Amino acid sequence: MKLAYINPTESGEWFKAGRCRKVGKWTYSDYEDETCFKRVVAHHDHVMGEFVLPKPNETKGWSFTPISTGWGSVSDQGGMNKIMPSAWRYRRNGGHARYEFNGVEYKC
Repeated sequence: MKLAYINPTESGEWFKAGRCRKVGKWTYSDYEDETCFKRVVAHHDHVMGEFVLPKPNETKGWSFTPISTGWGSVSDQGGMNKIMPSAWRYRRNGGHARYEFNGVEYKC
């Protein structure tokens, strides 16, 4: 399975509540509660971000929220840039790891 398929908007892995899967050193877990569907993404067991689909208005689509920059490693950067929607980028230049949304730094 490709890392990009962890993103639930890609054509790969569909959401299934209660599922936890490994993709190399990456894992994702699917959860459902009364307000939303949630896919949590982790690298080396360190939660990096989550995809959320609110209920009952699923037509709005999935949104992504970064949670942590992890260790700031090259593999953190490469994996997250494959998994996140195209508006998001994980950057490491300038001496610190960070997320950017459409070119604007996002604090997490």
